[in-house]
This record gives sequence, C-alpha cells and structure tokens, in this order.
Amino acid sequence: MQVRVDVYTKDMDAALEAYQKAINAGAHDVALNSNHDYDSKELEYFNLMYNGDHSMQCISELDEGPFKSDYSDL
Repeated sequence: MQVRVDVYTKDMDAALEAYQKAINAGAHDVALNSNHDYDSKELEYFNLMYNGDHSMQCISELDEGPFKSDYSDL
C-alpha cells in the first residue's frame, strides 16, 4: 500500500539523511523544504514529504529520529 509521508524536524542533518534514504529506497515525489520566520528570517523547521510503500525501512526509521507529524510539536 502506498502512503504519504509528511514530517517535520529542526535537525538539518537528520532531514538530509532521511531525504537521501527515501530517494535510495525508491520513494517518489520526494521534497525537502525549509520554513523561515517572515520577520527574523530564522529557520523554523524542515518539512520532508514523499510517497512510498508502507513497508519501506526509511519510513519506520522516522519514528526513531527527531521527526514529528506536526511542526507545532517541535
């Protein structure tokens, strides 16, 4: 079954690593975005999104890292 991953983190290294794992695992429509405060221009969070099979190892690894399903939980 195909699932949509949409997670948030403030850890740039973890975001880049998860992005690379998703690409290597065959995920599609992979995107990594950053969000910055409009006034201060400071980084608020990274948003990783992709589609993939629910059994992909890279999806289950997100539960062990610094990722949250809602950016307000960071």
